[in-house]
Amino acid sequence: MLSPPFRSAKHPLAAAGPGAAGRVELAAAPKRVPEALPQPEAHPPLPAPDSEARWRLLQRLRRQGVDPRPWLERLERGALDPEPDLLATLAVLVDRAGAERLLALARHHGPDGLRQALAQELPGVDGAASAAWLEPLLSACALDPVWLVPLGRCREPRVAQRLREAIAQALEEHPPALQCPPAALIDLLPLLGQQRQGQDAALLISLALDPAPLALRRAALEGLALGLAAWPQASLGQALARLAQDLDPALAAKAVDLLARLPAGQTLLHRLARSPLEASVRARLGRRLRFSPLVLLVHGRSGGRIPAELEALAQDLAARRGAPVLLQALTAPAPEADPAFWAAARTAGALTLVPLLLLPGGHVRHDLPAIAERWRCQADTAGVALRRRPFLGAWPAWQRQLAARCAADRQAGLDPLWLHHPLEGHLAARYLGHLRLQLAAPGLATPYSAQACELPLAGPGPVALLPMTLASNRLSETLKAAFPRAADPSQQPPVRLHPPLLQQAPVRQFLIDALEALP
Repeated sequence: MLSPPFRSAKHPLAAAGPGAAGRVELAAAPKRVPEALPQPEAHPPLPAPDSEARWRLLQRLRRQGVDPRPWLERLERGALDPEPDLLATLAVLVDRAGAERLLALARHHGPDGLRQALAQELPGVDGAASAAWLEPLLSACALDPVWLVPLGRCREPRVAQRLREAIAQALEEHPPALQCPPAALIDLLPLLGQQRQGQDAALLISLALDPAPLALRRAALEGLALGLAAWPQASLGQALARLAQDLDPALAAKAVDLLARLPAGQTLLHRLARSPLEASVRARLGRRLRFSPLVLLVHGRSGGRIPAELEALAQDLAARRGAPVLLQALTAPAPEADPAFWAAARTAGALTLVPLLLLPGGHVRHDLPAIAERWRCQADTAGVALRRRPFLGAWPAWQRQLAARCAADRQAGLDPLWLHHPLEGHLAARYLGHLRLQLAAPGLATPYSAQACELPLAGPGPVALLPMTLASNRLSETLKAAFPRAADPSQQPPVRLHPPLLQQAPVRQFLIDALEALP
């Protein structure tokens, strides 16, 4: 069988037929030599800029990690033009000495080509190329500030300090409130954020929030984005929430995107959803919000019956969150979650268990951990996380809501008295003592079976009774029959009975808002 060169029509023996091949010594046939990368000294001129051949050659140089020194020599002799794509290739191949040679070339030919190449190629601080360029750029920057922008791509404390000094000088010479900021300042603010030094958060936040040219504010926000994980999260979240309500839709939309990346971002986004927003920003917010299904753990009544107030709460929450809400009563077996529930959980990556229990009794100490463990097992099987919230009575905001109710009673000339189920143990005693201080009102242990005549209500003035229960139960119904609401609102009865907490509009609205804001 003849080798491919002999079968070519261009070969002199190709037309002689098979017989002629026998009269040729095969040893004389041309041998195939593997293609090798041309040596730079003998290399013809680079292919034309923007051609595919040139791109392939430069990519091959990068992959093979060739010695860049012969190419540097050709540049220094003028045999090659210092074009940005060639400089970009050499920038990732040189050591410190090579970086200094490229900087010397830039001083002769002008810095634009090398600056463009470094902006494209200079990696982060962990790259070997960045280590090669750091010291040469620091020296070059001391002579010519034009190198500060490529230097800023090297993450290092000395670089951060150089950037701070340059930004401070630029702000002093060009106050943002007076005139358009210089282009250099717009370039430096993102680089300062890329340094990820926590001390720079205050400046970037201030420039993003303060009235200033829009280009400056956007550059500061870009700096916050590049160093997002390095900033104090509380102040950053507050700043981004303010920016999300900015008059500039592009700035506001960027702030919404950054809020979604924070660890507590979903909580902040849910709060933001209650604020007035520009239409396109609100649409963007809607795409960033993710609601997990809720499991609300409640007391329930005998036989597993769930009061109507809790059923209505769950329905309203499901409508507002756009995600399923299950009610699990302590007096009944756990409900079966349907496929839609688990589909929503997989979309959100989690489900949330919220114990709507008001006191740290046996249900919180013993039943709740077991229930949470069962839901955790189901969540693990479905491949989602279980978020478990503290019991409702432990929420400081909830305690403040109750305190406001008692304060309103005192202002109305009533002595508030809250009724709670009897509790045992040191933990319960500490909690009840804490709640008395928060509400500035005494509490009274009252079993569900208590009668109104058993309550020590004799006192110098009218009393406001606040049963510590979310929904109707035996005690609230007994007291309602014993202390009916006065027909004449102007009359002050000796005992004013408050309805269960979910039947009080301010308390219910607080709970709806708090649960809706959960991620």
